[in-house]
Amino acid sequence: MATGKIPSSVHISLSSREMEIIDLVADGLTNQEIAEKLTISKRTVDNHVSNMFTKTGSKNRVALLNWAMDHGKICRDGFNCCSLPDDSDSDS
Repeated sequence: MATGKIPSSVHISLSSREMEIIDLVADGLTNQEIAEKLTISKRTVDNHVSNMFTKTGSKNRVALLNWAMDHGKICRDGFNCCSLPDDSDSDS
């Protein structure tokens, strides 16, 4: 039976593309606008956003952005702007 519990952030890994999309969502872009900016299909953006909802336990874009801020993935207006290591930098 599902508990509805949000997954532990320790086990959540967002791809560099998902991080790019989350930044654009935070900038207020729609999935269509994100698709045009990244020159990918809207369906691909829809899939990325859906995957991020699943990974983070978020039910909508606001919850996704709250999760991202709470876990240091995005920074808004000087809030939560510490320099966190980027998971994708670990292979350099």
